[in-house]
Amino acid sequence: MPYEPCRYARRWPDLFDQLDDEQKQRVSDALANNRLEGWEPGRGDVADLMDRELGRIDTAEYIRRTLSKVTGGEPA
Repeated sequence: MPYEPCRYARRWPDLFDQLDDEQKQRVSDALANNRLEGWEPGRGDVADLMDRELGRIDTAEYIRRTLSKVTGGEPA
């Protein structure tokens, strides 16, 4: 089944251009799943997820960035 761009891919296509279709689908699925939980990601959130998918950051760094945004500063 071919990749169908999600709302975030249409909003920020430059972020998704870096990914192949399989990666785009994984990121879209992750965004959709979290959106069901009430999260509305911003551009920075999507960019961090792209960095994780592309291996630019590891899971620990992704979590650190996310917690920093939620808490308004560096996590303890």
